[in-house]
Formats: sequence, structure tokens, C-alpha cells
Amino acid sequence: MRHGNGLGGSWLRCAAALVLWAASMGPATAIAQLKPDQVPTFKARARIVSSGGMKPQGKEFRLQWSGIESARVTTQDGGWSDWLAFGKPQVAAILKGYPASYMRGFPLVVRLSVTGVADPARIEAELKFDDRGEPIPLAGELFGPNLGIMVWKDENAAPRAATMATYNKRYWKHLESVDLSKAKTPKAFPIVDRFIGGDDDRVAWDEGIGQLNRAGFSAIMLPPSARIRDLLLKTGQRRTSWAVYSPPGYAFDFAPGNDESSLKAWAQKQAKPYRDAGYSPEDMAVFALSDEPGWYYPQAFTQLAGSPRGMERFREYLKETGLSPSDFGLKSWQEATPAGRSQSGNPAGKKLFYWTARFFARESARYFADSTRALEEAFRPGMPIFTNWNFFSGRFFVPGPVANNRDKQSPDAAMGGHDWFEFAKLRGGTMLWTEDWFSDAQAYQWSFYCSKLRSAAERGGVEFGGYVIPRTAGDRKDGILQKILCVAGSGGKAIKYFVFGPEYNFPGNCYSERAEVLPAMARAHSMLGAAEEVIWPGRRPNASVAILAPRSAQAWDAKSQVVAKGISDATNNQLNRATVDYMAEVFDLYLALQHANIPVDFVSEDDLTKAGLSPYKVVYITEPDIPAEGQKAIAEWTASGGIVATVTGAGMGDRYGEPCTLLSDAFGFREEPRERLIVADAKSLPASGSCAHPSGTFTITGPLGRFNGSPEGVSLRSQDGAPLMIERPIGKGFAIHFPWFPGISYWKSSTGVADRLPVGFSPAIRECIVSPVRRAGVTPPVQVDKALVETPILLSDKGAAVTVLNWTGAEVPELAMTIRVPFAVKEIRSVNRGVVAFGKKDDGVHLTLPLGSADILILKP
Repeated sequence: MRHGNGLGGSWLRCAAALVLWAASMGPATAIAQLKPDQVPTFKARARIVSSGGMKPQGKEFRLQWSGIESARVTTQDGGWSDWLAFGKPQVAAILKGYPASYMRGFPLVVRLSVTGVADPARIEAELKFDDRGEPIPLAGELFGPNLGIMVWKDENAAPRAATMATYNKRYWKHLESVDLSKAKTPKAFPIVDRFIGGDDDRVAWDEGIGQLNRAGFSAIMLPPSARIRDLLLKTGQRRTSWAVYSPPGYAFDFAPGNDESSLKAWAQKQAKPYRDAGYSPEDMAVFALSDEPGWYYPQAFTQLAGSPRGMERFREYLKETGLSPSDFGLKSWQEATPAGRSQSGNPAGKKLFYWTARFFARESARYFADSTRALEEAFRPGMPIFTNWNFFSGRFFVPGPVANNRDKQSPDAAMGGHDWFEFAKLRGGTMLWTEDWFSDAQAYQWSFYCSKLRSAAERGGVEFGGYVIPRTAGDRKDGILQKILCVAGSGGKAIKYFVFGPEYNFPGNCYSERAEVLPAMARAHSMLGAAEEVIWPGRRPNASVAILAPRSAQAWDAKSQVVAKGISDATNNQLNRATVDYMAEVFDLYLALQHANIPVDFVSEDDLTKAGLSPYKVVYITEPDIPAEGQKAIAEWTASGGIVATVTGAGMGDRYGEPCTLLSDAFGFREEPRERLIVADAKSLPASGSCAHPSGTFTITGPLGRFNGSPEGVSLRSQDGAPLMIERPIGKGFAIHFPWFPGISYWKSSTGVADRLPVGFSPAIRECIVSPVRRAGVTPPVQVDKALVETPILLSDKGAAVTVLNWTGAEVPELAMTIRVPFAVKEIRSVNRGVVAFGKKDDGVHLTLPLGSADILILKP
């Protein structure tokens, strides 16, 4: 779990992500846990200069070390107390507790507790190390009993001590050149960070809140305290944020007592302290409902079986499928109990297992929807409420005893999570959300996340945003700036940083020790502030190109293994590792389209209907197992004029993993069955041939589909004659089939890095992938003359905002752009360079400009 400070979360996620990040950053020196003999002992004394704003005449105050066994001393009438020792027993005790047990190295956090003071209280103290030096003066202004004291050793191994307020000044030096004026700070857009004060020193809190405010955050996450709120108001801000680990029942309300009234009481318990502290409902900028939820099978079966209410819902859910008890091998619905992978050996068992897995995802989303409504009632309707997901490829089912699943040998071992699209439709939150935890070398990956989040959010009429993690940033000068602008430019409506800290108050999670990233963050905030009039109300126009987000096939991954292994989604932000071939292909196809600047939506299996497919001209499909009715809809949509692009293995089974020939019969080509690959690392997949394409020779990575006979319509072959591209007219449309993995092959084609970004991708493979888009005549709203430049556009009645993201790893001296918008353009302004000259033609407005890492263009009607 994320530890301490009321945030909750997954320590597994944090540790795994940091290992991956550290690997990407190069070798580093591990910090061992402090040993008692490494910590200098000392003594301290103090006096109370004032209490309640008055001299403490006739009053006595007691001092002791907080949270550990400690002697006590007293001070009276403003005089000095006796010396209070912090010796070997105190050192040993504090190293065993939080935060020292997680910090490992210095600094050591010590708190001097003063009993009897009234706000405001001024305290002066002296600390003297036992083996050297003069007393070190300390001072604070307390609104509570605790003064935080930091103890560490400098580069010469000399002991040092300071209050938290004084120690924190090392962070603020990075903001000396930054001070965003109110005119430059975003106002509507929630850009949230958190200052974690570790004591009751008003100076530390005041400076922490004030310094973060200089960097352009539009809300500061703070505890519900009227005193601390007053410090926030001093900065000219009002908005705050808060987070809980989960709703009361974690992922479900199966346990007794988790009913509607208890949920409402829980929500009111979250809101009341903020109301009491003086915050209005509108002051809560965003609220985190849950952090990284997931559940383990078969334990979840036991939870459900022990809940009469839950079992009633489960049986009603099975009825809603339209199947009968006999379809599940049952005589009546009352016989229905949850089923795992081990029971999927026959058609009836497959159905029961599949719908059991689907039930848990739906049931959890329903409970989160109830929790969201309760919070909206307690705070305000429409308040941004999110659940942070760490299933980064979007799986709802991960077979095998992954992570902390205790049933390591169970054939039913698996991990469950939310289906992003279903969660949005049920309104499990008012915002969809994920996080990065990757280095700046993967900054471009936010585009993939945003496309999936946005597509799902639109289905439910909600918004999306995300956690940007500065702790894993800073390996590229403008990497974090690109991450921020990618989220906002893609239509995200909130960004929250996890989390400034300081680190010593929330170890393993904060970026205070990488505070050098703050100026780049501030520049991104300034750019958003300059574009906010257009970017905040802006919406992405509907794309003409979509990728099917796999769902049903997940249940049948690793089906040949008794106890599944090799697949991981929770905490895995390396989307070409520990996955399956068709899921890696989704990400890699998206990457190629991103590099070609083709806007992409995602569609779910529920969108495989006439109405759901009608907005699109091209749909890419990688999923092996697709519901039969969805396959039928795809075939009909294609015949009516759509272009479907499939890869090897796509559409060969139905939702139950049974063979299904609907698509192959409709399109006239049929691959021989093959077992899907569990991909430890796509970079390690072997080559299976090469192709001499007009745009260049390329290598084919992964398996080649095989055919019984020679399929008709082959338009591209490998150098040894194997079909690589089949194009067949289907009614008014086209079916295009790649009997290989062009996406994975594209990913592996990268020949190097520039500014730590992968570059040198095969133009020939990219052209293969984009060819269905060309055939469909799709013209994106923004065209550029250089690959690896991405230009998401947002439209509103205020104009258009084009965020220009440079993934080439180098400056572009002159970028030519054509922009098409549904209004007559009167002015174009770059937030970096001011007014931009442009020309008008029938196909849009034309301009050229130099491009660094990123820019935002504002087009005004």
C-alpha cells in the first residue's frame, strides 16, 4: 500500500514502477536503511516566547519527543527548559517507525511535542549534538503541539539539524526564477499538487503553500483545517483537493452493513470537515475516490458467496445475458455460483466462467457509481471524482496468481479490474483517470492513455484526467512539460501531480528531491494559462479512425496453462512486456498512427453495432475473440462502406473462445488457427521474414499467419512470397488483412534514440499501417510535413487550440502545417512565439513555424 498521510494505494505499484524508471535512468547507488550507530545523538531544550499571542506568564508547558518513549521536561514563564536527551534508545525506536522505516537514509524526522500551547505560539529551541559543536538555534510558530526537527549529515559527514521550514528552503531555490502572475496561472483548469506538512509550524505550511503557488498550481491538496485554509487564502487561491484509498467496501459492497445509508454517511464524513474548515463545495477541485483498485480470484468468489445480496445480484446478472440456466449447465438460477478458469472445460462452463468475470467488473463499477453519487450529494453535483487505474493496457481480467494473490497454485488464480468503457457508462466516477510512473523517455505514451480514457469517457458523458508523476521525470529537459500538455491538449480536464511532499513526510512517493523539475512544470502551467480561454472549453472532434479495445479475449489468454503465468497489467507501464500479442499490437498500431498524426478513437465490444460503428471510416482489429453479434455488425458495416483492418489471429473466436468464422466467411480469407503468444518482451520476438516495400525494406517480427491455399487479393508479399497484405472489396467497403503484426514490427523497427526518445522507425511499416486510412480518404484536421509530430486539436465556440508535440527528439527548424477548422480564422497565435502569419486556401489555413519540444496554437474566429 501507499503508506501514510491518508492516501492509500499500492506499494507494489510504487516499487515496481520505480524499478522500471530507475532502469531507464541508468545505474544508481542504493541507499541502505540507517543503522542506529549512524545517527548522531543529541539533546534539545526550548522555551515558549508566546502562547495564544500573549507572553506565557504563570504558565507551564511540558516537552517530550513525539511518538516514542521519551523523558519529559517543563518550561515556565518563557524560561528555558532543561535539556531533553535524544539518545540511543530514542534513535532505535524512531528508526523502527514511520517515516524512517521507509526513508532508509537521512534525513531523520523528529518531532518535539509541546503540551499546553495555544495558537499562535512562538517557540525557540536549541539543539546540541553530543559529540561536537555549538547549540543550533531553532524557531517556529505553532498552531498545534508539534515542531518538526530534521537531523542529517552533510557531504563531510558532519551532523546537521534544522526545523522543517528551514530544511525545505533547499527545495524552493528551484523556484527563485519562477513566479507566475495571476494572469498566467490557469484558473478554471484544475492543476493540483500537494504540500504535506509534517508538523504544526505555521511557517513551514505557509512557505510550502506559497512556494507551490508560485509554480502555477490552481489548487493545493490540503487537510481540512481552518488554520491551513487561511494560509491558502493568503495566496489568492481557494481550491483544494482530497483523496481516500477506497470507498468503505473497497471494490464491492458485499460485506454486511455496506448499504445505501452507510455509504451516504461515509460521504458526509468526507465533506463535513471541509465545510467546518470554511471551504465551500466549489472549493473541492477534485476528489480521488479510489487508488488502483483490483481484486483477486478465487478469493473474490468466497466474498461473493458469503453475501446473500451479492449472490442475488449475480443471478440476476446471469438472467440479463438472455441465456437460460441450461446454457450454464444448471437446472435453475438458484444453482448458479461463481466459476473460475478451472470450470471452463466445456461450453456451459465457459459461459459461466466468462460471465462471472464480467459480473465482478460490472458490480464493482456499479458500487463506485453509488459512491460517486453519495459524494456528489455530500459535496456538489458534478464534482470531479475519479478512481485511479493502474491496469495500463486496460484489462479487466488478468489470468494467473499475479502480484499479491495468495493462491499461487490455484488454476482459478487471476486478478480482476474495471472495464474502462463499462465503468464510464455506469458513471463509476465523474472523471476517468490513470497515472504514468514512467520516465520522460515514454512521455509520448500519454497520448495512448488519453485516447482510451477520452473514448470511454465520451460513452458515459464524463471527463478524464490523470496523475503525472514528477518523481519519475526529469531525464529529459522538457519531458514533463510534454506529458502535461499531452493530457491537456488531448482533452483532459484535470491534472494532479503525485506528489510534491516533501519526501521525508511521505517516503517513496514524492518528488521534492527532484524539485528541479518544477520550472518545467511551471512553464507548462503558464502555457495552459495563456491558452485556457480556448483549451478549457475545447473538445476533441470525433475521429474517423478507431481501434477495437479488446475485452472478451482476455478471459481466454494462457488457456493452455493450468496455472497461468506471464501476463501482468497492474503496475506494468511497459506495454510491450508481460502481455499477449494482440494487446501489444493495439499499443503499437496506435503508436504508428500517432507518429503519422492520425487521430484515433477506441471502440469497445459494446460499440460493435450499426450505430456504434457509424462515425468511423476505418477500424483496426487485433482481438482474437469477438462476440458473434459484434462480428456480424463489423461485416455489415464493412459492406456498407467501412474499411476494416485486421491482423493475424483477429476475429477467429467468439466471446467464449469458441471458433467463429463470421468474419472470415464475410471477407473471404481464413487463417489457420494458431496459439496466441505470451510476450515477455516484444523486442525479443524473432524475425519471421522481410519485405521489400516501395518505401524501404523492413523486417517482420513475430508469427506469420498461414493459409490453406493462396488467398485472393494479396497486394504485398514478403521476400519469400508469404502474403503480408490482403485487400478485398466487400460491398461498398474494404477488408484489409495483415497476416502478421505490423504494429509490433513497427515498434521493434526503431533504430535508436534522440533525447532519450525512440526514433528511426520504419517508414515502410508505418505506411503499411496507415494505408487503410489513405484508402478511406481520411484527412486529419491538422497535417504536418514531419513524422513523429503530433497535433491534437480542441474545438469550442471560443476557437481552436492545437497542441503541437514534438516526439522527434530534436528541434524542428521549420514545420509546415495545414489546419482545418469549422470557422473562418482571423488570427493564429503561438503561446511561445506570439502572432503567427498564415495563408488561406480551400483546404484550410497554412503556416510554418519552428518547433521545440511543444507549443500551443490558438486559432480565433
